[in-house]
Amino acid sequence: MNAVTVTTKQQLWQREAEAFRKIPGMDLLLRSQRETLPDLEVKYPDAAFARMIADNLFIGDAEQKEIHQKAYLSILNGESISSVRFQYSRDTEAYLNKHMWD
Repeated sequence: MNAVTVTTKQQLWQREAEAFRKIPGMDLLLRSQRETLPDLEVKYPDAAFARMIADNLFIGDAEQKEIHQKAYLSILNGESISSVRFQYSRDTEAYLNKHMWD
């Protein structure tokens, strides 16, 4: 018998807060003003990447959403940002190659 695991938004937000606290510069990005954001994103690319992933969980078609959600859960599970970014790039490239002529 398979058990079903239910995760609430509250639990995801808590896991996100815990994971994001560990990413250098994330606190600065989350508190920054719009005009200082580009400079901080250059200075803290891992934080910028994680934030971009979190902001795009429900953007695009089903495959794009899946790519973003996979990366997001990997970040929440504590995988290194460089590993997540590598897999995200591979998944995105595969998606683009598949749909290049759509």
